[in-house]
Amino acid sequence: ATLTIALVAAVIAWWAIAKSRYGLKNLPPGPRGLPIIGHFHLIGRLPHVSLQQLSAKFGPLMSLRFGFVPVVVVSSPAMAREILKTHDTAFADRPYKIAANFIFYGQRSISWSSYGDHFKKARKLCATELFTARRVTSFTHVIRDELWKLSGELRAASASGEVVKLRRHLRGLSFNLMTRILMKKVYFGPGASTDESALQEAKEFVNIIDSVLTVGGAFAITDFFPGTKWIDWTVPAAKAASDKLNSFLTKVLDEQRPGEVPDFVALTKSYFDGPDQMKYTKALLVDMFLGGSETSSTVVEWAMAELLHYPKVIAKAQEELERVVGRERMIEESDLPKLEYFSALVKEVFRLHPPLTMMVPHTTAQNQKVAGYDIAKNSMIFVNVFAIGRDPSVWSNPLEFNPDRFMGTSFNVHGHDFELLPFGSGKRGCPGLPLGLRNVQLVLSNLLHGFDWSYAGDIEKHQMTEAMAVVNFMEHPINVRASPRLDDATY
Repeated sequence: ATLTIALVAAVIAWWAIAKSRYGLKNLPPGPRGLPIIGHFHLIGRLPHVSLQQLSAKFGPLMSLRFGFVPVVVVSSPAMAREILKTHDTAFADRPYKIAANFIFYGQRSISWSSYGDHFKKARKLCATELFTARRVTSFTHVIRDELWKLSGELRAASASGEVVKLRRHLRGLSFNLMTRILMKKVYFGPGASTDESALQEAKEFVNIIDSVLTVGGAFAITDFFPGTKWIDWTVPAAKAASDKLNSFLTKVLDEQRPGEVPDFVALTKSYFDGPDQMKYTKALLVDMFLGGSETSSTVVEWAMAELLHYPKVIAKAQEELERVVGRERMIEESDLPKLEYFSALVKEVFRLHPPLTMMVPHTTAQNQKVAGYDIAKNSMIFVNVFAIGRDPSVWSNPLEFNPDRFMGTSFNVHGHDFELLPFGSGKRGCPGLPLGLRNVQLVLSNLLHGFDWSYAGDIEKHQMTEAMAVVNFMEHPINVRASPRLDDATY
């Protein structure tokens, strides 16, 4: 009986796709698919790489089918502009995803909610309250404080000859930054409670976030084959991760404590009312934490890995930092506009290693016409940011790490230049861009200014490959040695 139901659901889904494409005579080009599975057989371990290779053959606007879901892949600045600017509103919706539904309280987060009144209200909250220039500046002292603690840890490691597991330190800094801002708590390093219950809470929090990232980046059969929840391991895994996350957030939010920053929870609650107020608050909390911690630390780790392969770039950046700032203090927010080469360096990191290799997928409720092609309603739209940043028709020597390519140009990462989209663009662009960018800039500049770096081993043997995950993690974390380069009093 169960198998019969699944087969009936499959037939209905197949009919729905055929009906949605009826009358659409000019779909974007794409490879020939197989019955039932569509084009899944063409997708390898790293989907963004497989799609990049397919787009090189079939074009920057490409049609695929994943199971019973029509898919369109965008792989050029011109096509990204079409989707994210010219037809921004038409493609501003989100598809249903089983993991997002569990983790974000029925897709109530700003990143996954449908394009409607709730999304617009949440977007307004971010633009007018949470991430204004004044608010982000008020967070800067938290970043400086966490940097001071990290510098102490790196100096201690240097004095003892210890190899530094950079990801662990960067992740701890970003976790602390976001938990101090969002929850008014410190979980790692100096300043964290050494009480056994607090240590257990910190460990639990990391495990929960890891499980969320794992299930969020996993392939869910039911997203593409209706009626298959009963055989999809991600369904119970997503529910388990969601239950643990909800219990943790409930406990944290029930603890009232004075804050060093404005009360995020109070601000969020003031924007939402009704019986689902707490669900909206928690969904936004998860959104902000994942977007503000994992992505920033990942980008800085990629930056350090690239720089260790290019010591001349490190030397050039350090020369500018020392010339502009000197050796008697750390980098401050007011220094950043004066650092032209460092700014170019950050853009080059974002070009090669965006926080997400592909944007959170878009969808549309109606048939659309884009660049002369027909796009079927309910199509899942993937913008391959990874491919755009490595497009040889846009970038010379695209695989080379070369900050000089941005010197004297007006490119920025704010979503107006479709060649460079680390934070997305348009109505679905990342609302936390001001804080995320500031975090990356201050952390990376102070790491370069405060320390000389070397790879613990043979850097030529380090593989610069991505992991299969929702965030663009480096598959092989780097281990390094750090040597202080400023006066002791500076730290």
